[in-house]
Amino acid sequence: MSANMGSSLVIDAHVHLGDGLRAEELLEMMDETGVHKAVVFVTPFRWSLPDKDNYFNTNDYIAEAQQNCPDRLIGFACVNPHSHRAVAELHRCIDKLGLRGLKLHPENHCFTLDSLIGSEFMDTLQTLQRETGRKLPVLSHGMTTMGCTPDQFASLARRYPDVPIIMGHGAGFQNLYFPSIRPVKELHNLFADTAMTTVDDSRLIEVTRIVGAEKVIFGSDHWSREQKNLYGNFFFVLERAFPDPEQRRLILGGNIAKVLGLQG
Repeated sequence: MSANMGSSLVIDAHVHLGDGLRAEELLEMMDETGVHKAVVFVTPFRWSLPDKDNYFNTNDYIAEAQQNCPDRLIGFACVNPHSHRAVAELHRCIDKLGLRGLKLHPENHCFTLDSLIGSEFMDTLQTLQRETGRKLPVLSHGMTTMGCTPDQFASLARRYPDVPIIMGHGAGFQNLYFPSIRPVKELHNLFADTAMTTVDDSRLIEVTRIVGAEKVIFGSDHWSREQKNLYGNFFFVLERAFPDPEQRRLILGGNIAKVLGLQG
């Protein structure tokens, strides 16, 4: 099944590239199913600093993929904010590599989201937003550990209201915290993505009822070339869950396009 969205942008905002799924393989899947753009980043538990011996697991590969296909792929840096090289790597990824946002994984990197409040790392991200003149969204894994609960997302979003923050899996089957997802509705810069929704669309429907379709962002969580049929499953779920085409337009691309400053 392809995305029957007419001229509207369809953007997958949650894709892992690396040795499990290369950029060219992702583009083939996108072409087959009508996905126009994808936000891409490395698998967090394989994050490293630039090292050609570990090439597919670095931010350099994401930057190369974005450079090779700038109209289709939007690269996010993946950084462990508590690494001694975190600030330098964040600068390198945005200033030198031209990446467009940040992927965090509190579970794999052993930190809590609220521990970033008042940190040099977040101050640097804000400075980079001002210097580049564009928003640098933060997409963080969420919902499955105590380091990235909705309340911790909300605390971070309140402290940095000019930074768009996306709760990974917040509208997917890993949402374990109804009704504490409500801060997504209340905070203008906090969103929830649909990663892994194909398992249970009832949670997607309930989250959208609570926070509104304008706060839900389509993300597949692709990470392997073996997931060739996942887009079709997603579009089936979304069309069944949201018969209103305007809601589908927002979720499938309009919301993340606005966050990224693209035409949606």
